Amino acid sequence: MPDVLHRVALDNPLLQHAFVPHHGEAGTGSGTGDLSAVALETAVVLVWLGLAAGYLVAGRAAVLRGRTQWPVRRTVSWLTGIGLGLAVTAGPISSTAAGSLTVHTAVHLVLGLLVPLLLVLGRPATLVLRAVSAGAGRRLTGMAGSAPLRMIGHPVVALLLTVVPMAFLYWDGTALPLLHHPLLGPLIHVHFVASGALFTYAVVGLDPNPHRASEGVRAAAILASIAAHGVVAKHLYSAAGRGGLPPDAEQAAQLMYYGGDAVHVLLLVVFCAHIYRRTGRHLPRLPIRHSSDGSPDRVV
Repeated sequence: MPDVLHRVALDNPLLQHAFVPHHGEAGTGSGTGDLSAVALETAVVLVWLGLAAGYLVAGRAAVLRGRTQWPVRRTVSWLTGIGLGLAVTAGPISSTAAGSLTVHTAVHLVLGLLVPLLLVLGRPATLVLRAVSAGAGRRLTGMAGSAPLRMIGHPVVALLLTVVPMAFLYWDGTALPLLHHPLLGPLIHVHFVASGALFTYAVVGLDPNPHRASEGVRAAAILASIAAHGVVAKHLYSAAGRGGLPPDAEQAAQLMYYGGDAVHVLLLVVFCAHIYRRTGRHLPRLPIRHSSDGSPDRVV
């Protein structure tokens, strides 16, 4: 009978936490599970801290090379993104997400949308180019212009890399156990951040991009991303209550829908601000004439 329950639990994510030993719960090999969980969380913390330290070291190297002072706002943006990423992938939030689809959805929104936006606004590629020698900078720029990087850096390709795995994971609940797999779960987090940063760079990044897509293509990619998140969230909402989905699937779908829209609004604001900064200030001004009463009147 226990073997039967164990097999049922493996097939049903609703029962996994009740019957399958997880993160050191009672069961065979729980001590090994504890050690593995601690080692994994330590590795996650070290990766985030390494990204923060690397950015600060690059900033110091750029100053030592006599380059212009690096704007504080970019450092704050980068470190804020690192802090948010660390907060949701290690510690109590990460532990809670293992048993709550709603909390996991919040983690997904932070890692896939908000953290990438903050990291891209930190302009790390520009900082690296300032920190290295001219020769190394030319080699890095040449690599950035290579055909494979040009392809994955296109807004359409970057969009597909973000929305297709998201739809696969959240569409009908059958792939939800992957989110709590001891190895695949962290790799999915890495994918959220990497694909989100790639998409954000493709549509609003100010770092060097020798083959940046047109504003129309980038705007269309942002709108398509909003639509894709909305479709997946609505489908998850409609499927809530069916077998195979956690009991909080409806709340998770609502968070995905409204939370995704909120972060996408920030993305649109950054996109429009960049366009205005590049073109809006140079729009031709209409000539002004004075009406008969002496008040200014623009010629249309």
